[in-house]
Amino acid sequence: MAKNGALRKYEVNYGEPVGVVAAQSIGEPGTQMILRSFHLAGIASAMATSGLPRLVELADARKKPSAPITYIYLEEGIKNNFGRANDVLKKISEVKLSDIVTRGIENFSKGEILFKLDMQALEANSLTPKEVASKVGKLLEKDTAVEEKVLKIQAHTKNIKEIRGLKVKAEGLTISGVVGAGRALLQQAKNGEYYIVSAGNNLEGIMNVEGVDKYRIYTNDIFEMYRTFGIEAARNTLVRELMTLMSDQGITIDARHLELLADAMCINGTIESVGRHGLTGDKESVFARASYEETVKHLINAAAFGEYDFMKGVTESVLIGKQIGLGTGKVRLAVRKEDLAKIAKKK
Repeated sequence: MAKNGALRKYEVNYGEPVGVVAAQSIGEPGTQMILRSFHLAGIASAMATSGLPRLVELADARKKPSAPITYIYLEEGIKNNFGRANDVLKKISEVKLSDIVTRGIENFSKGEILFKLDMQALEANSLTPKEVASKVGKLLEKDTAVEEKVLKIQAHTKNIKEIRGLKVKAEGLTISGVVGAGRALLQQAKNGEYYIVSAGNNLEGIMNVEGVDKYRIYTNDIFEMYRTFGIEAARNTLVRELMTLMSDQGITIDARHLELLADAMCINGTIESVGRHGLTGDKESVFARASYEETVKHLINAAAFGEYDFMKGVTESVLIGKQIGLGTGKVRLAVRKEDLAKIAKKK
């Protein structure tokens, strides 16, 4: 109780099994996600992964998210100017050769590849046929030319496999924009500020673009945040993504449960998954590891290498019927010798 008699709502009692409570608080609502549907507005509707698939993706600490999204905010003087914001957008939005051609033809007899250019797509991305040919030739280190809206690439070989491989490689070339940034769109916030949302996650490349606010850039890819800003940023991103995910599903969870999960996943300085290849597999207790998955493997390895298990954790204690060291099991009573002597006399 507080001094004024009001209940302290946010304090945790001594001996509270916070790990179990957090796991239950996250796991139980997670079983309901598959029955829910939620539609995001704007560009995110085509990009974002939500619901149970996204929760599994985060808990498994997958290195590549199925739908990476980067939110790019702009510097003062640009963020409220549509024209300048649109110029930054063009510098960031990734345009691949496949986005500006309508058809690709392999001429095996002449050893060349022909791409018919989409002139409307070129104009929309402020590109010219000569610029495209020059960029492709430089990246592939091949001779290129443009004739009647057709891009010609000399393969210098008539080998079918090599020509086919060269065509696939050419289609994936980035002609303009930031490599890995993905296609981007310009959005406007309620306060009138313009910002960019891209379907990619190359933070380092995007931050090098003039006009981008380096202090507010954000991506839902926790590993990209880790590589760019460090483990603390990855931990905060993980918490934010979990909270956003639950909120979007109409589920209310105390933020401390999600923070505890994120802390556990990032405590060693790297991002670890929750499963047997991460937190559970790294537990010191043999029985705790064996109780989750691959039981026989853990027991055989422990016997072969002479491992000890002191049965101090919750999982292994429950497994053998031992009182856990939490809750009432956290309390230990001690009796002084003088008091024992008095009790003996009374008897």
